[in-house]
Amino acid sequence: MERWFAPTFRATPALALWRNMLARTLPQGYVAACRALAAADQTQATLALRLPALVAAGEADGASPPDLVRATAELIAGAEFHLIPGAGHLPCVEAPAAHAAVLAPFIERHA
Repeated sequence: MERWFAPTFRATPALALWRNMLARTLPQGYVAACRALAAADQTQATLALRLPALVAAGEADGASPPDLVRATAELIAGAEFHLIPGAGHLPCVEAPAAHAAVLAPFIERHA
C-alpha cells in the first residue's frame, strides 16, 4: 500500500477496499504481472507514438515514480505531462477531482 498510495489516503477507511483487493489477488498472478511489466521495454513503441498524449503522475507514486513517468512523456512528441499533487499510483482514486481537472480539458481538446 505504501508504494501505491500517498500517506493521506492510507489514513482513510477507503484504503481497506484496496488492501482487500490486493490481498485477494493470487500471489502467482501478481508476481507474473510484475515480472512482465519489469521486463517490458516499450521505448521504441513509445517513441513512435504520434497521437495526442496525456501523461499524468501522482506526486507520491512509489510504483511508477514521477520522474520515470515524466521521462516517458518526454519520449512522446507533443505529450502533455501533469503531476497530480498529493496522489500516489492511482490519482483517479486518491484525487478524483484533480485527476478530472487534468483529463477533461485534454479530452475536450482532442475528442
